[in-house]
Amino acid sequence: MICIEQLGKTFRTARGTSHTAIQDISLEVPEGQFVSILGPSGCGKSTLLYMVGGFEQATAGQISVNGRVVQGPGPDRGPVFQEYALFPWKTVLGNVAYGLREQGVPKAQAEERAMQWLEKVKLANYAGFYPRELSGGMRQRAAIARTLAYEPKILLMDEPFGALDAHTRLTLQAELLSLWEQLKNTVLFVTHSVDEAVYLSDRVVVLTGTPGRVREIVPIDLPRPRVRAELLRNTAYQEYVIQLERLLVDGAHA
Repeated sequence: MICIEQLGKTFRTARGTSHTAIQDISLEVPEGQFVSILGPSGCGKSTLLYMVGGFEQATAGQISVNGRVVQGPGPDRGPVFQEYALFPWKTVLGNVAYGLREQGVPKAQAEERAMQWLEKVKLANYAGFYPRELSGGMRQRAAIARTLAYEPKILLMDEPFGALDAHTRLTLQAELLSLWEQLKNTVLFVTHSVDEAVYLSDRVVVLTGTPGRVREIVPIDLPRPRVRAELLRNTAYQEYVIQLERLLVDGAHA
């Protein structure tokens, strides 16, 4: 579904120098697969995700989705960011219905579908609340519902749980997996967390330090549906965590 070929991105800094964020990245993501991108800080993980989303242009190589070269954002790719990106002046219902309204869906129908998604993410009772009245975890649930409501084939998630406390993060990871197992969207998920990557993913793409290059792609052969309490006792899970930790440490200096 996603084909990345020899991708590179070089920025011009404020000082007038050039900075290469990622270099010569090639990757294929089949339809319905959950793929995490893992790497040290500053290695270009988010830049890669924004390029797949069409928010940043490549300076080398290309990205195609279903055979079409990515030239800008599109409704087939739904972003979910760490910062929630909710409109503070809209209610939760208004935020979730926003993408549907932008696609021309009549208000009543958009709000009906938005309420269905709010029920799925356990926010139906908060439809009339504003983002400032919600906890961080609830705001992220609303952001995920807003993206899923317009039914993108691909989810692009940039550390969506990175700003949350540990308990809320674990809860939302489990809820995301439950939704994904129902929907089978293709997911490209950026994270700093090895544990999160192993728990969620079919494959983990490990990037080197700056400029980010693919160091290794690790298939995660663990049974689904995944239950964290069971995985913690699974020696294969523990070995994946150790392997990825080693790759991260080595890759930071590659």
